[in-house]
Amino acid sequence: MNLIAAVAEGARFTSFLLRDTLAQDGITFSAAVSKLANTPVIAPSYLTVGGVGPNEGAVITRGRTHAVDVWYLNVSDNRWFLVETNYDHWTSPPPSDDRRDPAVAAIKKIGQANISPNELFQVLSVHPVLNNGTTYTTVMSASHPEIYQSWVR
Repeated sequence: MNLIAAVAEGARFTSFLLRDTLAQDGITFSAAVSKLANTPVIAPSYLTVGGVGPNEGAVITRGRTHAVDVWYLNVSDNRWFLVETNYDHWTSPPPSDDRRDPAVAAIKKIGQANISPNELFQVLSVHPVLNNGTTYTTVMSASHPEIYQSWVR
């Protein structure tokens, strides 16, 4: 499907869908995930959504017409963090670009009780998580909007 056909069929640019979702007054985490997962978009993507309540975190793996997968936090199942590095989480990353496994190992080493914005930035700043393909790094918190910082790499 080309761009013109996708737009003619109601598909949205992901950036506009994100903006509209975030600007919607009173939208809940679950309503935002549903809208981001089910609105047709121009191109496949990964969307990371964070909320302010328990287990309100998800990675949406998007196809053009709908979500291929929605992967949620689940603290009771020891899934207190999610790592998305541009490869489907249910597949192995290629050995030439495995950023996921080092990031997961680093976060587990820090531990849930010790994670902080600074510690998260450190995880995102070591090779191979940070590499020549990294354009920028952002650390933010939905429950603490004052925590928002981006670095051009």
